[in-house]
Amino acid sequence: MKPVKLTAAKLKKHLQGLSHSDLIQMLTECFKLSKDTEQYLTVQLLGEEAIVSILEVYRKKIMEEFFPARGFGKLRLTEAKKAIREFEKITQSKSFTLELKMFYVEMGVEFTNTYGDIDERFYDSMIKMYQSVIESINEEETDELFHKYEERLKAIVRDTQGIGWGFHDGLAYLYGELKWV
Repeated sequence: MKPVKLTAAKLKKHLQGLSHSDLIQMLTECFKLSKDTEQYLTVQLLGEEAIVSILEVYRKKIMEEFFPARGFGKLRLTEAKKAIREFEKITQSKSFTLELKMFYVEMGVEFTNTYGDIDERFYDSMIKMYQSVIESINEEETDELFHKYEERLKAIVRDTQGIGWGFHDGLAYLYGELKWV
């Protein structure tokens, strides 16, 4: 037997038939059931203030993978990147997601400068995320984002001098791809 699946169109149709109080009840129950739904509704109803608060939660998730409060970082890059994807999905904020992506790369640079040479997979992940930041900045019509992140973007390149696996060279090349430089 095939499982019953509710599509977005069917959901919308059913919701239109519910009373105002039934909708409030359903949303309240959804809010209680899922942390993601709770955060999503919080962002939708409270706006940027909620995004800033949630940003700190996700910054801590990323930091824990590199520099946990106790012990050594597990360096589970998939978990750190998952945190960025979750944040973006919940907040739908390109600018705050860009902030998390920058933080991810900065943590990676700090980690390798603290503990020494890592591996190609690690550096490739950092370069890809840095590239994503560069592309986001280049998509903008003004240089506002560039000026906001310019010093941090330069610091990432500067702080990787002497690191192997093409890490520094890749970052320096990408920095040169900024249309505002």
